Amino acid sequence: MGRKGIDAAGILRLYDRVTGVFNEIFDARLLTVSMFALLGYCTLFTQRKFPMRWMIFVLFGMILLAFVTLTAREPGRARVRFHAGMAGLWFALHGMMVVSGLFYQDWLPESVPLLICYPVMYSVLASRDDESTFRSILRGAVFAVLPFLIWSYLTVPLSFAYPGYKGVFYDANCLSMCCIVMTTSALVLAYASFVQKHVKAMAAYLACAALGAVTLLATLSRSGLLAFAGVTVILAAAVIAGTAKRPGRLLAVLAVAVALMGAAGVKITKDKMYEAAVEDYNLAIYNHETYGNPITVPKPEDRTISMDDLTSDRWGIWMTILENLTWNGHESSVVREWVAKDGAGERHFNAHNAFLGVFYNNGAIAGVLLIAYTLLSLWRAVQYYRIHRKRSPYAATPLAFCAVFILVGMFESVYAPFSIIGCAFLLVQAPLWRADLSRSTAEGEQA
Repeated sequence: MGRKGIDAAGILRLYDRVTGVFNEIFDARLLTVSMFALLGYCTLFTQRKFPMRWMIFVLFGMILLAFVTLTAREPGRARVRFHAGMAGLWFALHGMMVVSGLFYQDWLPESVPLLICYPVMYSVLASRDDESTFRSILRGAVFAVLPFLIWSYLTVPLSFAYPGYKGVFYDANCLSMCCIVMTTSALVLAYASFVQKHVKAMAAYLACAALGAVTLLATLSRSGLLAFAGVTVILAAAVIAGTAKRPGRLLAVLAVAVALMGAAGVKITKDKMYEAAVEDYNLAIYNHETYGNPITVPKPEDRTISMDDLTSDRWGIWMTILENLTWNGHESSVVREWVAKDGAGERHFNAHNAFLGVFYNNGAIAGVLLIAYTLLSLWRAVQYYRIHRKRSPYAATPLAFCAVFILVGMFESVYAPFSIIGCAFLLVQAPLWRADLSRSTAEGEQA
C-alpha cells in the first residue's frame, strides 16, 4: 500500500496472464452487451423474486460478473491505485459479512461476490475511459428493463388503482425498483445526447424515460417516487451547472416538477392509509358479527395516522431491529422478533431498509461499516461530479445512482450483489475507487 492507497497493478498483471486468451476473443465493444446481460439477470432476479441466498442463482450472477470483467479489459491500462478509504471500508464491511456467514451459512453466497468479485471488476473498469463505461452501464440498464415493461403492458392492463400496478412482477415495489433504474439511466443518456447534439437518440431516451416514469407512477410505490424525485433534482441541477445560460427558468421548472411529485406522493399516501383503515374496520365488523368480538378499531374517517401507518409497518420493524442487534447478525432476514411481537402471522417481513437489513442480517459492525462506505461513496460522487461536470455529460452518473440507492434503500432491502438497485449502485463505483478523482481514466498512473 502506497501513500495514496492500494496499488492493484500486480493483481492486474496476474489477471492478464490468466485471462490473456480471452483478451483476444472478447472485444471491449461487447461491454454494453455484457452489462445488458448482467442487469437483465438482475431484473429477472427482481421479477421472479429469487431468494438472494440461493447459491445456484448467485453462481450465475458471478459468472456474469466475470463476463463483464473480461469484455471490459483494455490491454495496456493495467495500473490502478485504489483510494485507501473506499477499499479499506469495502473489505472491512464484506469481510465482516463473511464472518457472519461463518455463523449463519445463508449469508456466504452474498458475501463472496461482494468481497472478491466486485473489487476485481473495479480494478478493470477503473482502468477504462469513464464515458464509454458509463454509456455501456446506462444503455445496458435501459435495454435490460425495457423488455419486462413491454411484457407487462402486453399481458397486464395498465391501472393506476390501489394497491398499485405490478405487471408481470412479484409485486409493485419490485417493478418500481426496475423502473427507477431504467428511468434514471435514460435521463442521463438523454442529457448526454442533448449535449452531443444527437437529437434522435435524445428523443428515444426521453421516450424510454417517460415510459419508465409513467409505469413507476402506476406502481404507487412511495419509495420509488421519492427516489425519482431525488434523482430528478440532482440531474436537473447537473443540467443547470453544466449547460444552462438562464438557470432561473430551469430552477422554476424543477420546483414545479418536485411539487407535482410531492403532491402525488401525498395523494398516494392518503389513499393507502384510507384503504388500510377501511380494511381494518371491515374486518373488525366481520369479527363482531361472526364471533361477537368487540369493535376496537376506529372508523376510517376517525383513524389517527401513526408512524407505522405512514411507513406501512416499517417503523415497528425498524424499532424491533434496533432493540435486537447482535454483533454477528441473525440466521434469517425475516425479523422474527417483530413477527412474534406484532402477531403478524404469515407476514414474514424483512427489514425493508438496506442499512438496517445489514445491521440485522450481518451484525451491528457490518451495518456501521455499510453506512460509512455509503457516505464516503456519496461524498466522492459529489467530488467526481464537481471535477468532471464541464468535461463529461456522464459526470452525474455516480451521484445519481448513489441517490437512488440511498433513497430506495431507506425503505427497501436492496443491498445485495444482484438486486437491480444494488447492482446498478455497485457498477458505477469503479471511478470512485481511484485515489485521484481528477482523472477520467487511470491510464498512466505511477506506482
